[in-house]
Parts: sequence; C-alpha cells; structure tokens
Amino acid sequence: MTGLVTNGHEEHIAIDLGVQAPTPSPDAPIVVSVYAPDALYRLRGTARAARPEGVIVLEPVIDVERIQRRSAARVPIQVGVTLSFLDDPSPMIESIVGRTLDIGLGGLRVLTLRPVPKREPTVMFTLPTGRSIVGATLVLSEDTTEEGYEVRLAFQDLDPDEVVALRELVEAYIA
Repeated sequence: MTGLVTNGHEEHIAIDLGVQAPTPSPDAPIVVSVYAPDALYRLRGTARAARPEGVIVLEPVIDVERIQRRSAARVPIQVGVTLSFLDDPSPMIESIVGRTLDIGLGGLRVLTLRPVPKREPTVMFTLPTGRSIVGATLVLSEDTTEEGYEVRLAFQDLDPDEVVALRELVEAYIA
C-alpha cells in the first residue's frame, strides 16, 4: 500500500492510506518505509485505525532504521559556486551564482536565488583546501524554498585529481 505521512512525532506517526484501503487488524505489527530527501527510513511499530477513515497510526514506533540512499556520502560544506551553461549558442555565457549546501564524490546540492535553466551546467567552486573544482553536472532536481532554489547536481566525468581532492575532503570531514 502507499500512503501519505500526515503527522509525525517521536511516539507515533499518522499515515493516510485513503478511504479504499483495508483497515489493519487491531494492534497489527507493521513496517512503513518513508522516503525523505536525505535517506529512506524504515519504521517498525503497531498499526491501529484512526479517524478519518483510511488513516492509520503507527503507535508505538518500536524501531527506526535509516538507510542511506546515495552511494557516496555528502558533507555539509558551504562555499561559493558558479553554474555556467556552456552549451548556449549565443556569444554570452549564462551563469548563476550560489552556494553549496553539501558536497560529495557523486555530486553536490546548491542554493541559488534564480531558477536553473533546463540545461546541464558546468560547476566551478573552490574547496576549503584551496583546490578548484570545475566539472560538468547533471541536474537531478530543483525545489523552490523560502531561501531560493535548491538544486541537486550529479558530477559527470570529473578529472581524477578532482575526485581525489573530493575524497580527501569527505574523509577528513567524516573522520
């Protein structure tokens, strides 16, 4: 079944399964998978019917398992970044500036004040170590936030020296 988490607290989680969903047996053990931007969470607990019809409450929550979704860890580092669109046929290169929210071997998350064009940017930023990174990226998603536009980018064919610099940065941060 698929549902919408409508309310969440440490002691219970409310999930709307829809009016057509079967009502669970009283005190039925249940496993719920919740997809969040940072990870997949698997919750184990006891389900009970609630109001309105089609809503269940997971109470108590017995266990929470966090499953990392990406293959490479990202670290919360903020540095200035420029996203340039080099595929534009005009003589002017369009660029957007922003700041990183996190950086990892597989990509980075960036906050900008302007939306990103529906093209693939080349990113340019300098790590706290002083090493400059320039690389092609693929836009995975863009979300509007109160602060601007949060863009998730995946690196495409980074230079081996840049991969080493990113690995050293992540390892130093995690250690």
